[in-house]
Amino acid sequence: MKNSVLAIFFFFAVGTMLSIAQTVTLTTYGVAPYDVSIDSVEHYFDRSYNGLKNVGINSKVYLLGKSTVALSNPVWTLTEKPSGSNAAFGAIKDIDTSNQIITFIPDVQGTYKITFTSGTKTSEIILNGALYYGVEGGPASCKTCHNNILFDYVYDKWAGTNHAKATQKGLDGELGNFFNQSCLKCHTTGNDPTAANDGFDDFSFVFPSNLVPGTYNQYLTLYPDAMKRADVQCEACHGPGSNHLSQLDNSKIDVSLSSDVCAYCHKDGMHNIVPLQWDISVHAAETHLYSGSSRYACTPCHNGQGFIDFVKGNAQSVQVNIPITCATCHDPHDATNLHQVRKVTATLKNGVAVDNAGLGGLCINCHQSRINAVPFVENYLASLNNRYGPHHGPQGDMLIGTNAYTWGETLDQSPHFAAIENACVGCHMYPNAHTLGETPTAGGHTFSMVDGNGNDNVEACSNCHGNFGPSFSDKKLYINGSADLDKNGVAEGLQIEIEGLLHQLAMLLPPVGSPNVNVIDSTWTLDQAGALYNYVQIEEDRSMGMHNPRFTVGLLYLSIGKLGGIVSVDDLKSDVPSDYSLSNNYPNPFNPTTTINFSIPEQANVKVIIYDALGNQVDVIADEVKSAGTYSVKWNATNYASGIYFYRLEANNFVQVRKMILMK
Repeated sequence: MKNSVLAIFFFFAVGTMLSIAQTVTLTTYGVAPYDVSIDSVEHYFDRSYNGLKNVGINSKVYLLGKSTVALSNPVWTLTEKPSGSNAAFGAIKDIDTSNQIITFIPDVQGTYKITFTSGTKTSEIILNGALYYGVEGGPASCKTCHNNILFDYVYDKWAGTNHAKATQKGLDGELGNFFNQSCLKCHTTGNDPTAANDGFDDFSFVFPSNLVPGTYNQYLTLYPDAMKRADVQCEACHGPGSNHLSQLDNSKIDVSLSSDVCAYCHKDGMHNIVPLQWDISVHAAETHLYSGSSRYACTPCHNGQGFIDFVKGNAQSVQVNIPITCATCHDPHDATNLHQVRKVTATLKNGVAVDNAGLGGLCINCHQSRINAVPFVENYLASLNNRYGPHHGPQGDMLIGTNAYTWGETLDQSPHFAAIENACVGCHMYPNAHTLGETPTAGGHTFSMVDGNGNDNVEACSNCHGNFGPSFSDKKLYINGSADLDKNGVAEGLQIEIEGLLHQLAMLLPPVGSPNVNVIDSTWTLDQAGALYNYVQIEEDRSMGMHNPRFTVGLLYLSIGKLGGIVSVDDLKSDVPSDYSLSNNYPNPFNPTTTINFSIPEQANVKVIIYDALGNQVDVIADEVKSAGTYSVKWNATNYASGIYFYRLEANNFVQVRKMILMK
């Protein structure tokens, strides 16, 4: 009897704990055109949905019920709907044992409350069905209330964006002859042929036979009702406004940072692939999120809304996980910066102002050290813990070559930050070759330098560094004519050499002689604390020297030298070029002579070859063995016709081509 009672108690306790542990949530589930196109078997996802809780009537809504454990007798209930509504649930789709989707179509204006129950847990969502008015339509338009100092004159700012001209540019021929009737689905507001929601397509409109300047203005008169919903207006991203009129309850307007809102138009899998790339980026990964009232210091960079609050100078406003989405980095309302990025400047923790990074300035706001290196190291006894160092994102500091511990020394810099247009963006968003209909897994909005098959996107480097091989680890850095930076007798790629130097530094840090570095404690010296800071900074940079090769090597040489290693910063002093390079000719255009400069970091057989626009070789102006150094050669084109020519440098395995123009 006792055993039976114990067994009953055990199962009751386990069941109670499981019930307590279970969490049920109910959210919208966005469906992009791409999702519809790939559901060619079941056809469950047969209509697009932007994931907003404020929707046009007759629009199809997809809802997702989630449980942290397996679903237990899931039940969907429509607990409230407007008078006269005949709305009911559609088909159910099980994603897996813990996730279930259902469809729902609001049929009249008003509030819909829906609950999802699994076991003893229930979650509710409130939707609003409404009609579209247009940004300047209705009894009180968006412009009426949202164009004043309280709302930061958001209408005027929006009016300068491409969204505000999406229909205008198409009808006036600025988007080319490919613009057609089907494009209006995304270039207007409320355009849903399957819904009667007073959107653009519910009013008279005949697509023009000729797309010429002035058509848009003519159509404002010819089709006034439709054209009130032309362009991508407020309601396209916030939902229809007929029930809003300053009312915020029951989802009468919606504000969402979800990528689903943008994916509704920007994710078709063909010409629009940005959300598909973002989906596989670290920014989209939930494991990369952070929120919580006790750690707001993390939120500005680990939470989509947190970053927006940071940019606007507002107090941190969120305690829920929000990914780094499209609208985190791009301001839908403001085109002040190129591509509507929210911010193009940054300030590092050592006070260095970054105002010359172009679009990469946005990235550097988060991809930087969290501390000022010099005072931090010199007061290291106050930071004795296993998180000692610059934290996880010092890429901006390393790229610029600052905010490390250099014992007062000035270290050499590689020219990546100065030479690469838009800094971070120039490499991490460099296009990766693909065919139409495929999604590149490197470059673009993946921000990855390595594709899904493990191939490095070396094309990002080719414009400056030529064809050095298929992998970043093939790229060598030469100092004093040698690429053997870790002095192990083998000249290897920069990243491999940096690994060797990091190993040397680890062996010199406590416990000396072991590659596994101890947690810093009060027995460490200032030199060891400075060297550890640099060790962590280079590891956390994660580029293994690629962001700033000479600065990275300098930090390691300096740190190793301070701890009595075999290399020191003095080994870096040299006038010998550290890389192969082919400069732009000057003058360009030219007549009839021009000068071509190039550098080689080691002895090599050098050829400089001239080609015409058809690729025919027309001249060889250098073909000889040269020592490491910088050289100039001239080309006299007296006997050649005006036109475009190319010059090619070949030296060992390095190859690079540049263009020049002969103009007589």
